[in-house]
Amino acid sequence: MQLQSKKYNFLTEKTLIGLIFSISIIGVLAELFSYKIILLAYRPLIAFLILCLYWITSKERNILFFITTFFLLLTSIFIISESQFFLIMGMAGIILHRISLIVYIIKLNKVKDFKPVIIAIIPFLFVFSYFLSITDGIPEGSYYALLVQNILVSILGGVILSNYFMNEDTNTPWLSIFGVLSVALYFTVFIEKLFLNNLPQTFFRPLGMILYVTSYFAFFKFVIDTERINAATKEDIE
Repeated sequence: MQLQSKKYNFLTEKTLIGLIFSISIIGVLAELFSYKIILLAYRPLIAFLILCLYWITSKERNILFFITTFFLLLTSIFIISESQFFLIMGMAGIILHRISLIVYIIKLNKVKDFKPVIIAIIPFLFVFSYFLSITDGIPEGSYYALLVQNILVSILGGVILSNYFMNEDTNTPWLSIFGVLSVALYFTVFIEKLFLNNLPQTFFRPLGMILYVTSYFAFFKFVIDTERINAATKEDIE
């Protein structure tokens, strides 16, 4: 019975992964050919499928994963509307998402020494602050929101970069992959919205969609790997 259950979970996991990347291909094609109906459902559906994937794969089912991805799901829904209220809610949602993401990664990696983290934050903060200072295309009332986003992405990048150098023995490559992809995603959106907003559609949007799904899939893999490493370490101690 247990063997059948494991086989069922394995098949379900592979099915969901295949579905996520199949939808991603459809999403990229929809962006290239401007099929707006498909684009509206793309990000919320990806976030929901990642939640389902974690539910059937993880033994811990950590509440922080659900909170983090839930904020991502809400944000994906809010930014669909062009209403000013929902855009503000979407901005608040992505800020809460990134805060919970940082807290979750720190908790998973059991970070206790924050000096390397602070040092690693500096180059990210410098780069994003520089781009923010030279752009003239900031929408009215968005400056401080973008500033907060820059700080949070810099902290996220700093946490991941410091972990790469400080925790080599227990490090999983998926966190580094997630860090590279998520920073690249933010950088891509930042460039498109602030520097290329007056230009016709470019390859940045399809690229952003690819980075979106691959970054959060990498985050899922990082969480699963870390949970297994922590569980194995706990068993060895006991």
